[in-house]
Amino acid sequence: MSSKNQLIFLEAPLYGGLEEHIVSRGHRCLYCYGEGGFLGDRSSPNDSEWKICPVCEGSGKMDAEVTIKWKPSKTEKK
Repeated sequence: MSSKNQLIFLEAPLYGGLEEHIVSRGHRCLYCYGEGGFLGDRSSPNDSEWKICPVCEGSGKMDAEVTIKWKPSKTEKK
């Protein structure tokens, strides 16, 4: 099975900008396998009512938000 993977390469900022915000959208929800929900309660096989996924709230997709905060390294002087 294929999957969508993205890499983040970190490089210290050249001029200021000590905080970065990266958004990656449209990842398939792994709880409901991108269906947005499922039939019944997973603990009861006889329940046939459609339940909205509590993780993706029915969208079938998830977005990732990553915040990177840069700060000076604190090294001990010898």
